[in-house]
Amino acid sequence: MLAAMKMNLARLSHDAKRRDTEPLILETIAINEGLSGQLRTMSYLLHPPLLDELGLASALAWYVEGFTQRSNIKVELEVSSEFDRLPEALELTVFRVVQECLTNVHRHSGAASAKIRLVRTAEFVTVEVADTGHGIPAERMREGKIIHGIGIMGIRERMLQLGGSLEVSSSDKGTTVIALLPFSRH
Repeated sequence: MLAAMKMNLARLSHDAKRRDTEPLILETIAINEGLSGQLRTMSYLLHPPLLDELGLASALAWYVEGFTQRSNIKVELEVSSEFDRLPEALELTVFRVVQECLTNVHRHSGAASAKIRLVRTAEFVTVEVADTGHGIPAERMREGKIIHGIGIMGIRERMLQLGGSLEVSSSDKGTTVIALLPFSRH
């Protein structure tokens, strides 16, 4: 969209003396409005206000609902009853892990459904995302190629930065990602 806008503006600059530039101007305005909307949506998804206002469980419920509507993949969200607010960085990390996992489910799994489970204990926060797709090919799992994907690599990096771990298991019945993050109430 930015490239199209730049080309249109270059043509407008070049053709400024011509009178038939109105369609090009209107097209450029429409491109700009579309781009603005997409940027607004992207920034909202990167850090949804609900995360700060109502917490992780509410933000994930909102995200899962929108994801289900857009993807037609039925997603069940299970959050343990003792799941209170977490430190801001931890909530954002958990949100990102779920977001990336669901993106992978949509792009790669062919699944009709997925389940997200969040459990919090005194020591750990566990995020489990499981799908019912065709799984990651065994040769990719054996060769370790799965870690080279940007999404999984990014999640793994987040886990390492916070002292956590990431486990990925897969078969022809689906894939499960488990992220374990240390947590202390102190």
